[in-house]
This record gives sequence, structure tokens and C-alpha cells, in this order.
Amino acid sequence: MGKDGVVNLELSGLNCSLFKGLNTEEIQHLVEISSLEIQKFSKDSYIFEIFSMPKFMYVLMEGSITLEKYDVNGKRIIVNSFSEMGTVFGEVYLYLQERPFDYSCRAVVDTTVLAIPKNFILELQNEKYGYFRKIVTNMLQILSEKAFFLNQKLLILSSYSLRQKIANFLIQNAKPSGEVILHFNREEFAEYIGTTRPSLSRELSSMEEDGLIQLSRGKVQILDRNALSLLR
Repeated sequence: MGKDGVVNLELSGLNCSLFKGLNTEEIQHLVEISSLEIQKFSKDSYIFEIFSMPKFMYVLMEGSITLEKYDVNGKRIIVNSFSEMGTVFGEVYLYLQERPFDYSCRAVVDTTVLAIPKNFILELQNEKYGYFRKIVTNMLQILSEKAFFLNQKLLILSSYSLRQKIANFLIQNAKPSGEVILHFNREEFAEYIGTTRPSLSRELSSMEEDGLIQLSRGKVQILDRNALSLLR
């Protein structure tokens, strides 16, 4: 795909942390020597499924995806959701030794991804290209951010009460102004923090009545950050 310039054009306009610091010539060379694939998925199809063996890490080029699994009772658990172009996902499992995915990745809408094979970084290392260090540094940053995210998610799930879970989520995702943009609906929010939609709705309303937050469509405004912090 690199020979006809299709992938090269796509990467040149892609704000992806994996390719941060690479110039146009380096990206062009990268495409020429690598087996990169642009893959398209229709709404509700799976980019990869639970228990499948990783073959690629992915970069979101267009659309939206959800990482999810179902428990023994059939209840969906949302691991994460991405809709920002350039987001890297699936990279953690790719370099584990014979470790299948513990969750599935579903396209929420029609979605396009860049699929990067497992031998990508190894090939760059063996050939000692000048931009190899940039790629490795970027990869370390991505993995560090993913580890931080998982630690933050653990803080939410290990909270003793539902109010603590909500407080942790809001503080983790708040802008300096205290505004929290919700990138999923109320049901998905509940699945993300491990509760039911009715319980979540009741607790959010209770927190609003207590003057901690203000609810509006698609977002939450933190009114008392100190009080929320004390709940964590």
C-alpha cells in the first residue's frame, strides 16, 4: 500500500503520538519499508475479538471504537472508548508472550484504522534507521500513559461506594474549569464504572442536590472540587 502513496498521505495528516517528531521524508520511508495496512470496519463489526491472538496494534484514523467484554451474567463492561483520531490501541497485548486479548474491540460507527504488524519496531531496530529512536521514545510514552490510565481506572473500580467511583471519574477527567465532557451515554457511563444505569442516575441526581455537581446534556460541571476530592 505504501508504493501508491495511499498510506503515506493518510499518515502525513494524522496526529498520532507514535509518529510524533517524524518529518514527511521519514514517514514516506517508513511506509515504503513497513507492512502497514489501512483497514475499514462497518458499524458494530469487530476489529478484534476476545481470546484472539494479537497480530497488530492499531491507530484510529476515522470513526469510534469501544473496548468491551461481557461477564458470566451477560453484563457488558466497557474497558475504554476512543474517538480521537490518532489514538493508538491494542499495543499492550501485541508484545506479550502468547497472550490473547482479554476484551473485544468493536466499531461504534463505520471506522478506519491503521494496522501495524508485530514486527514493525523489530524491523526498524534491525535496520537502525535514523528515526528509530523517535519511534521507540514515542512507544514508551504511549505505554506509560496506558499504564497510568489503567492505574486511574483501578482507583475507580476499587472505590468502596458508588459516589466515590463517580468522584474519582469526574476529577480524573475534569478540565481546569471543572467541566467534564462525557464521551458516552448514561448506560455506557454506568458500564464503565461498574454499576447499573438506574443506580448511576440516582447517585448523580443526589450529588447534584448536594451541590457537588451540575448536570447537563453530555457533560457534568464540578461545583465543589474539594468536597469531591475528600470522597476519593
